[in-house]
Amino acid sequence: MTFDGSQKIIGKGAQAEVFLYHGFAYKVYKQSYPVEWIAFEKQQQQAVNQAGLCPVKYYDTDDSHIIKMDLVEGETLEKSALNAPEQGFKLLAKAFRFVHAADAIDTSIPPLSATAGLMLSDEEKSQALPVIERLSQKYKSCICHLDMHFLNIMIPNNTELVADKINYTIIDWMNTRVAPPVFDYARTYVIFNEFAKDAVEFYKAAVWPDIHGLGITEEDFFEAVKVCAMLRSKEK
Repeated sequence: MTFDGSQKIIGKGAQAEVFLYHGFAYKVYKQSYPVEWIAFEKQQQQAVNQAGLCPVKYYDTDDSHIIKMDLVEGETLEKSALNAPEQGFKLLAKAFRFVHAADAIDTSIPPLSATAGLMLSDEEKSQALPVIERLSQKYKSCICHLDMHFLNIMIPNNTELVADKINYTIIDWMNTRVAPPVFDYARTYVIFNEFAKDAVEFYKAAVWPDIHGLGITEEDFFEAVKVCAMLRSKEK
């Protein structure tokens, strides 16, 4: 695929750049990025579409390292949350509840237990996998985003941030797995603790009522945090 020069970069990550081009978003991966991972990302997005969690569709191109996507207009929640942090965290908690309420029956999204050990050493597996198994037996599993944070929630431009009223779109579903929701909450805790330690207590205050409402104990939550921190360390 060849761009005609009118493309505009709108996002950049460790493995890919995202361009606005003729009304669509194009995710352009580094050539070194495995094509099978890109194919898996497209499968994930299709499953998320089928579950009613995200309207954004992915399309094939003639380049295996480029994905064409529906454009999500607006801005990330991060920008608005700086001016209205309480509402930002309320919306984050709302987004978790929305994802966890989706029907996970017959989904093609893989379980966390099946993929968590792929990049771990034998010693790490011996620490992480028993925790995943124990918590998976103790708590009901659901669809988990596993990368939920302010940069992965899009809201309309120039809109007052009122969590109970605002429309939003959750993006970036590559990490999505079927697992007990404790791992979703724990993963976001790890992210805030890594990049915005001052926000950790605000985050806990926003989601703790839901966590307790699910019967999740504090001990189990922090066991899940250890597992999520270990898995995240392998992504860098």
